[in-house]
Amino acid sequence: MSENNAREKEFHRMNDAIMDIAKVYMRWHDEKQDFGVEETLRREEIHTIQAIGNNEGINITELASMFKVTKPTISARIGKLAAAGLVEKRSGFGNNKEVLLFLTAKGWAAHANHEEKHHKLFEVFEEHFGDDAARFLGSFMHDLDRFSLFLSDVKKRKEEF
Repeated sequence: MSENNAREKEFHRMNDAIMDIAKVYMRWHDEKQDFGVEETLRREEIHTIQAIGNNEGINITELASMFKVTKPTISARIGKLAAAGLVEKRSGFGNNKEVLLFLTAKGWAAHANHEEKHHKLFEVFEEHFGDDAARFLGSFMHDLDRFSLFLSDVKKRKEEF
């Protein structure tokens, strides 16, 4: 087998591994999780709570932009979180049309429990990688950035395939 064929075979193995990882990761993140409040929450819901907690007083437009979704999509999500008592909507200062978002006490509890889950996940990561954790993260992020650029290039050139 030529060197070029061997590299191409490895490229296909890498693609398969990435797809397998993505499937597991998305299945894990699509499951509703318990964050210590009455409702179980999906990934996009708890991350919306996290974004509001980290940016108190953010408006719908800014939040939609942050998540790269439409305003109707984020509005529906906020409506659900507000109905569950996790998020509070308030009128803007001097502008009754603008809606500003804040967490309720229940929302702050979910926010804190989400942060704790991230902390525990990082502890497991460090247990697994030990002294090599910093090197692994640096190398992985560098390679992931390069791979992301490759995917962007493929997307631009999709007519060629």
